[in-house]
Amino acid sequence: MAVAALHAAPATLRVVSDNNYPPYLFIGPDHQPRGYLVDEWKLWEQKTGIHVELVPTDWANAQHMLLDGQADVIDMLFRTPEREPLYDFSAPYAKVTVGIYVDTSISGIDDVDALRGFEVGVERGDACIEHLKQHGITALKLYRDYNAMIDAVHQRDVRILCMDDYPANYYLYKNSAGADFSHAFEFYSSEFHRGVRKGNLATLALVDNGMRLITSEERDALRRKWMGNPVNFTPYTQIFAYALAVAGAAGIALAIWVLALRRAVERRTKDLGFLAYHDPLTRLPNRALLVDRIDHAIRQREGARLALFLIGLDHFKRVNESVGHEVGDQLIKDMADRLSGIEQTHTVARLDGDILAVTLLGTLDTTAITAAAERMQRVIAKGFAWQGRNIFVSASIGISTWPHDGDDGATLLKHADAALGLAKREGRARFRFYSASLTSEAQGLLDLGEGLRRALQRDEFTLLYQPQVELRTGRVVGVEALLRWRSDTFGLVSPDRFIPYAEEAGLIGAIGDWVLQEACHRAAGWVRRGWSGLHMAVNLSPRQFGSVNLYEQVSDALGASGLPPQLLELEITEGSLLQHGPAVSDVLSRLRALGLSFAIDDFGTGYSSLAYLNRFPIQILKIDRSFLIGLPDDARAITLTSTIVAMARNMNMRVLAEGVENVAQWDFLRDAGCDCAQGWYIGPPMTVEQFETWMSRGAPFPPGDDFHPDTPGTSTP
Repeated sequence: MAVAALHAAPATLRVVSDNNYPPYLFIGPDHQPRGYLVDEWKLWEQKTGIHVELVPTDWANAQHMLLDGQADVIDMLFRTPEREPLYDFSAPYAKVTVGIYVDTSISGIDDVDALRGFEVGVERGDACIEHLKQHGITALKLYRDYNAMIDAVHQRDVRILCMDDYPANYYLYKNSAGADFSHAFEFYSSEFHRGVRKGNLATLALVDNGMRLITSEERDALRRKWMGNPVNFTPYTQIFAYALAVAGAAGIALAIWVLALRRAVERRTKDLGFLAYHDPLTRLPNRALLVDRIDHAIRQREGARLALFLIGLDHFKRVNESVGHEVGDQLIKDMADRLSGIEQTHTVARLDGDILAVTLLGTLDTTAITAAAERMQRVIAKGFAWQGRNIFVSASIGISTWPHDGDDGATLLKHADAALGLAKREGRARFRFYSASLTSEAQGLLDLGEGLRRALQRDEFTLLYQPQVELRTGRVVGVEALLRWRSDTFGLVSPDRFIPYAEEAGLIGAIGDWVLQEACHRAAGWVRRGWSGLHMAVNLSPRQFGSVNLYEQVSDALGASGLPPQLLELEITEGSLLQHGPAVSDVLSRLRALGLSFAIDDFGTGYSSLAYLNRFPIQILKIDRSFLIGLPDDARAITLTSTIVAMARNMNMRVLAEGVENVAQWDFLRDAGCDCAQGWYIGPPMTVEQFETWMSRGAPFPPGDDFHPDTPGTSTP
């Protein structure tokens, strides 16, 4: 088989690999490639008679060259889940360890979790990127090669590196940087493979067959040349070595004692370095490390906003007095663990006694920060179990935000402390912003949240229904269910106001489930009434869309109502697909198998990724109302709308235009090939009674002056 495979082989085999990886492959002082792989592929060439064109290049480019067809084989490839769909791999041939290397000015980095809040330098295309992201470490800075990474540390661009140990040791020594770095910990180990493009098994077999022709003696010679030669004692030096061993036997015990003492000192030194930046009880960052991480995040501009929550446990002294300091310490540790689970957490720290701190990082608005503070108060208020009883504590929280309340960690901490003092003076068990205006806004959101929690029990939610019409025939083919909240306290509340808070506060699940149940029961009633072809379109919020219970919620609503699944249409946004795509692809496929259809809402206003449209079972594109402004006279609007319609039809999708307000828009969309439309020209959002009356009158549009359940521009889902 090996002879047959080689007989059918190409004249030249193009091999790419990392030019930055001694002793396997690197560029020598003569600017020529050197290393184990150079000699190994020369042997392969001699054994097979096939010319090998070995191209050393940077690692990211090597992968691009293979995937783009500019190379046949890539060498020194780790096997990872992300690479599995792209490559076929040979058997492993060498094991390599990967370490985290830290600037000696930083201490306290002893495992991967300690990397949170720091930026890590990585070589472009390195498997370390995938491993770090699997552990939730996403603040990464990418460099061309190891020399560039080490230079970046000298320039203070980055202070922590993820590097394979073989080349790390070589380049640290070569750049006289060994004293500037410490090997913090071994991150992971993996094995080298040779790889080919997925499906190119003939080339992989050719490579493997040729490698098997290299003898074990030849491989041993390669290893001795590039991995080091063992010391060969002559008879005289052997005698000297034996004599030296006998002479040193008396000192072995002393050497062992010195080694044990040295290790004890090293452990103690490491502990002291850790404690310089960490709290000894919780092993969380202390005040100094918290300030450093905030400063680092601000310098790196990580995220659009940073919020610092300073959390004081109310009357904690009473806990220590009643049950003892040991139980109080356990309670502190438990609260720290609970806070670490808060979404978007950047750092959790313990500053002193009963004072904990949390920083959140991201695109945070007042709604998100308020909801996070509420969650922190709720998780702390849950009982702490001790000897068959529950100990309850509450929390006061002071909040400061960057960039509004300060430009550095020390200032933000001082202002959060001032806000915490205000929360305690006002009665404890509450939170306050350093900014009085934000506190006022947050109080309004809290009042809104209390109203939302009562709204379901008081039956304050209602659905309005806006008809969707087929442009070619004028036939009503469906309705979109639009949620409204009619509150005794707040009046008619726009979804734009309460949906974001419901999502942040964890209320959207119950509200979304009510909408699904109500819409499905209503649509099923219309089927029994004889309107059998009427589709019901229901919007899913991003949080609902990402819920692990989505399939069960939808199937329960269908089962309870008896609505045929093919009459239910779920509307999702482009942003939801980007945010939750891989996690819910299977759920969407299962729902699609039931017969449901999916629509992309407000298409064109977000990311408009054709890749996502192609990857997921989407049947309908809804053109956002903003594209219809100016139709049919505005040339830009004509071009954009016509392009979306043509693209959707080529992808076998239906198109529905939102916000049709006049007959000219109707005529243009119909002539452009748009399938359906909704808007005030057809019919406004209506109560169930108004819609049924409208349908009974033959669904005239426009419906007449007596249908004014809502106001234009408020048909927000």
